[in-house]
Amino acid sequence: MTKKIFIDANVILDLFESGRTFHKESVEVMKRLSSDGEIELFISSDMISNIFYILQNHYKYGFEKTLDAIEKIVTMMSICGISQEDIQVSIEICKNGEFKDFEDALQYVCALKEACILIVTNNTKDFKNASIEVLSTTKFLRLTER
Repeated sequence: MTKKIFIDANVILDLFESGRTFHKESVEVMKRLSSDGEIELFISSDMISNIFYILQNHYKYGFEKTLDAIEKIVTMMSICGISQEDIQVSIEICKNGEFKDFEDALQYVCALKEACILIVTNNTKDFKNASIEVLSTTKFLRLTER
């Protein structure tokens, strides 16, 4: 049975920018996850445009290099679409105080919708009220040492 794992945007950004704090850990996590044929990786559709914007405008990737990065992401991961219902649930989660950040709530709702068993992020505090297991890249690596 395939295990589904949701990858937060900060982990994806770490892959492409070597100056980020968790670059090495994120690269190693993605190598391990991508090589396991029993795992399906997920990212939400809104994260694609956010990552594009950050790579091009904050990290000064050129247009073509940014497109290449996005192409790599979508070939190794499944994309979770976001519906109006997902947005409404995310709003309610934030209004109830379960999440303080709307984007994180939306990622969480996508992970739930796809029946993911794990969220990998380098901001675990953002998912402290999640009912799904949440691991940082560092902790994931410690738990899956070979």
